[in-house]
Amino acid sequence: MNNKNCHIKKVIEDAELFNTQNFWKEVPMLLIDNYLWMDNGYTPKVEVKISYSNNFLFAYFKVYEKEITATYTEINDPVHKDSCVELFINLFPNETDKYFNFEVNTIGTMHVGFGAIGNRTKLEKDDIKEIQISSTIEKPLTGIHGNEYWEIFYKIPISIFDKYYGLKFNANKAKGNFYKCGDETRNEHYGVWNNIVSEKPNFHLPNYFGELVFS
Repeated sequence: MNNKNCHIKKVIEDAELFNTQNFWKEVPMLLIDNYLWMDNGYTPKVEVKISYSNNFLFAYFKVYEKEITATYTEINDPVHKDSCVELFINLFPNETDKYFNFEVNTIGTMHVGFGAIGNRTKLEKDDIKEIQISSTIEKPLTGIHGNEYWEIFYKIPISIFDKYYGLKFNANKAKGNFYKCGDETRNEHYGVWNNIVSEKPNFHLPNYFGELVFS
């Protein structure tokens, strides 16, 4: 198994600026560039950056996709059917098999789950509302959105991780993966950062998570 490594930079800038390019300029970039399961030639480039502070985990996705599907507007809707980007992360892989899946469509609608395989649940909506999300596309749309790419920025309070794990985050080594999908878009597609081996589309395979190292 060839696991990739991602070094997560600690930032000290004002967290309110998380949706500006200046906030992200010194943060290393990784790519979602491995598309699986479909043979339709649709492989949009996706740039990802992730960072953290004492109080937040930050994520940024830049998706080179001119045509989108964005139909779901309610928290915990099945946004993976839309044009969607996803972060799966286990902050305590030495202590537990439980992981989060943060899934968000182009207009910032988020679905979040937590738990181990076979015993997962959706996060409470009030907890998800504490995650601040900023998108360059704000309204539901199916079709051309008028730009070469779309962007999603979000910041997750560390307190959410502490609450669900019952463990205190201390910038330890984590595991996770990053995805791009669109199960019910015009061009169905499934992109991954760290490669997955599976006969059918399935992102819930923590054995294929890469290493996430907090700097």
